[in-house]
Amino acid sequence: MVDSGMKVDKKTCAYLWVFTAAVICLVSLSWSIRAPGNILRRSGQDGDQPNHGEVHSNVTTEAINFTNYRELLKTAYDQRYEGHINPHDFSLVLDEPLACMEYERGRPRRVFLLVLVATSPANFKRRQAVRETWGSPAALDGRAIVTLFLLGKTVNSYLYRNVLKESAEHHDLLMEDFADRYKNLTLKTMMAMKWASTHCPQASFVMKTDDDMFVSYRNLLDYLAAMSAPDTGFALGRVLEGKAPFRDPKSKYFVSKEAYPGDVYPPWLSGGGFVLSGDMPGRIYSASLDTRFLYLEDVYVGMCLQKLKVTPIMSDRFNNVHIGYSYCMFRYLITSHRFDPEELRAAWKDMLVPRTCWFWT
Repeated sequence: MVDSGMKVDKKTCAYLWVFTAAVICLVSLSWSIRAPGNILRRSGQDGDQPNHGEVHSNVTTEAINFTNYRELLKTAYDQRYEGHINPHDFSLVLDEPLACMEYERGRPRRVFLLVLVATSPANFKRRQAVRETWGSPAALDGRAIVTLFLLGKTVNSYLYRNVLKESAEHHDLLMEDFADRYKNLTLKTMMAMKWASTHCPQASFVMKTDDDMFVSYRNLLDYLAAMSAPDTGFALGRVLEGKAPFRDPKSKYFVSKEAYPGDVYPPWLSGGGFVLSGDMPGRIYSASLDTRFLYLEDVYVGMCLQKLKVTPIMSDRFNNVHIGYSYCMFRYLITSHRFDPEELRAAWKDMLVPRTCWFWT
C-alpha cells in the first residue's frame, strides 16, 4: 500500500512538472510575440499588417528642380502672417533644407519618422551622445528616419561659432533667431511644427523630444504598427489632464490670470516626447497663430489640440520622469527622462546585445 501510494505521487508530480513547463513555454511565447522589437518584423513576414512605410501626403514625389528650391523654401518659411494674435515672425539662421529630400533624384524622400530634438546651444555633449546612440538609426525595416536638433540663437559669440562648426560637420541643426531660453520653449516647439510642415510635410509621423531623453525608435515603430496608428488627426504620448495653473509668483511654472484665465488646463502631452501624424504639425502651427501665447510649451500644444478638437492618446510607454535602465524594461518603454550622456551611451551599448526577456523579469 505504501509503495503504491508513492508511485501515484511520483506520477502526479511528473504530470504537474510537464504541465508547469508547458504553461511557462506558452507564456514566454506570448511575451515574445507581444514584446516590442518583434511586431514589425512579424508583420513584414506574415503580411497581416498595413504597410506603414507608405507615405500618406499630398506632396508630390515627382522630380523637383533644385535651382530655386532653397529660395522658394525660404520664402515660404519667412512668410509673415498679419492680423493674427500670435504670429511666429522668426527666420531660420541655420537650416537643413534638403534633410527630407533625395537630392540625387530630385524629389522628396519617403520619410516615415521625423524626429525633432529640442536642445540649447551649449549642449554639445548631449547632442553628440544622441547622435551616437538612439538618434543614430537612419532607417528601420526600410522606413526612413530623419533626426534633427532645434535651437534658438545665442548672444555668446564663442558658443555661436562652435554651433556653426557643428552644423557644418553634422548638418543636423535648425536654429531660429529668437533668444534660446526657458521662457521661449513654446517658440522652439512652434518652430518644430512650422519646419516639419514646410520642409518635411510628407513624413508619416513627427516626434518632438528633448536632448536629455532616452528614446527607442524600434519600440516606437513597433507600437505604431501594433496600434495601426492613423495617418491623420493623431497625437500620442503621456497625457496630463485636470491640472490647474500655478498662481504662486515664486513658482517656476507660475502663470497669471491674465496669461491664462482658466482654472484648469486642457489635456496635454508631456513635452519630453510625443508623436504626431504627419498632418498635425501644420495644423498645430496654424492654430497657434490665433492662440494666445503661453510659455509652457506642452500646455500650449494642448491648447492648440483643443482648438483643433483633437484628443491626445495616452500611452504609459512615454515617461516624463527618469526610469533607471534595465534591458527588459527598456524593450517596452519608448521614452525616459533625464539621461546624461554617459548613462545614455551605457544604456545604448547594453541594448544592442539581444537577449530573452521572461515574463517575470
